[in-house]
Amino acid sequence: MPGLTGFLPLVTALATTGRLGELRYGASLPELAAHYGDPWDGGRLHRGDRWPHAFGWGDVQTVFCRCRKLHSLSLPVWHGELDLPQPGGGALTLDTRVTEAELMPALTDSGHGWRTLTYENLPNQRNLEFSPAEEVRVELVLTDRDGYDQPPLPEWVLHKAMLWGFEHVECPEPDRSLPDDGWGAAAER
Repeated sequence: MPGLTGFLPLVTALATTGRLGELRYGASLPELAAHYGDPWDGGRLHRGDRWPHAFGWGDVQTVFCRCRKLHSLSLPVWHGELDLPQPGGGALTLDTRVTEAELMPALTDSGHGWRTLTYENLPNQRNLEFSPAEEVRVELVLTDRDGYDQPPLPEWVLHKAMLWGFEHVECPEPDRSLPDDGWGAAAER
């Protein structure tokens, strides 16, 4: 993620390009591991199935399909600071407090449009949905409070950022002639 300083440019780039450094929908798990170092293992999403499987680098939470392609990622912005992966391993810690007053001009200046989603059962939340590519969505979640049981803040803040892609129709079988990639190829059912 060279060339960018601070969290606001990173989250703006994520929303408008669908990328957080090398992390993007469809990115290869082995290639990301070669770039950022081995991920931490977040476990299976479904009890009886190895895939889809959660992994992460720093505070970036990801989900991969059995073909080892990135399906989604999530940034828990509400933590107040995040450790984001750096090329070659290690992490950069950034303050993630972004107000709506800071975010909206950055998004508008990007020249990309979005749609705003609200939900009756979540009156203290607004989601901004971006479509940086046909099959890719990024959602920025804004809230008017730091926690569900907290009083309203003077202004809305960024709470979470998510990227995902629509299910790909055909997931190729892993190449069994290759050695175990360390992420469960040998353990697949």
